[in-house]
Amino acid sequence: PGLEDHPQHELAKKQQLDPDGNPGFGAMISIDLGSLENASTFCKHLNIFTLAESLGGVESLICHPGKMTHASITAAKRKELGISDGLLRLSIGVEDVDDLIDDLDNALGKI
Repeated sequence: PGLEDHPQHELAKKQQLDPDGNPGFGAMISIDLGSLENASTFCKHLNIFTLAESLGGVESLICHPGKMTHASITAAKRKELGISDGLLRLSIGVEDVDDLIDDLDNALGKI
């Protein structure tokens, strides 16, 4: 709903306000790095993001659903659901944005 062409964008702008009353949208993103090896290497090289199953804190967290939250589901079912071995979910926290970008860039450079 953060995208202007989303049918609920105007409603989301009214409902999702930051502490100053400005529209703000979710800080949860997903990336697919193509393989379990790439996802694992990426996670190992992060310095700010913490690997965690719960993504509800104020700090930046990362989750590997295939090995964590959805590990009990068969590989075939995960594939059907769109949960690949390379899928990662990131919850962006309150750290400095430039530090977070640098952390992600550094980890991406290792795969």
